[in-house]
Amino acid sequence: MIRNFFLLVVFSFLFCQAYAVEWVNLTTPLGKSVALDKDSIVKKDGYYFYNIKYKNAHNSYYTVATIQSGVINPFSARIKFYPLEEYEKLNGDYENITLNKTKNLEAVTYDSVVGTCYREVKKLKATAPSITLN
Repeated sequence: MIRNFFLLVVFSFLFCQAYAVEWVNLTTPLGKSVALDKDSIVKKDGYYFYNIKYKNAHNSYYTVATIQSGVINPFSARIKFYPLEEYEKLNGDYENITLNKTKNLEAVTYDSVVGTCYREVKKLKATAPSITLN
């Protein structure tokens, strides 16, 4: 019995990958809630790519959006959307974060959800080793 339990534990560690998104909860200056997937932040070709989670105002479900922002300025674009359940099933889909890169970025206001996340990304990248894809 103990042997079987031990084998089950060993099997679980070897073959089952654990996954947990590290969300950073943020509040905009206007009081809106948003979460930033800290593990999703990638710097590539002069842009930051990162995923944010927010409650959709139309249906009250959580949505995850991949955001592309300039490194030097906060011009940004929403380049992909996921229902939260799909995002979790894809384990964050980090390997595809830059696939929909665009040159059509829009100005971001200071008090917006994306503006708040952009400032947090800049802060995190200034204090952490950079992840750069070429």
